[in-house]
Amino acid sequence: MKKILTNIWYWFVGSPAELTYWLDDKETIVKVRRFKELNPNHITFKNTETKKHVAIKMADPIRYIIREE
Repeated sequence: MKKILTNIWYWFVGSPAELTYWLDDKETIVKVRRFKELNPNHITFKNTETKKHVAIKMADPIRYIIREE
């Protein structure tokens, strides 16, 4: 039943994007909404699993791949 309700929700709102980013050569994959690249070394997004807003800022440019469905 939960899967059916989730599919209906995604039909109205849209599926979350998949973000893959690397920090200190460690790969992290998360499902996100509201992704923004503020500049090459600062990104923000809302993690759909934890429901928290995340901001990542580094001295070097952040390497990432975002896949939207």
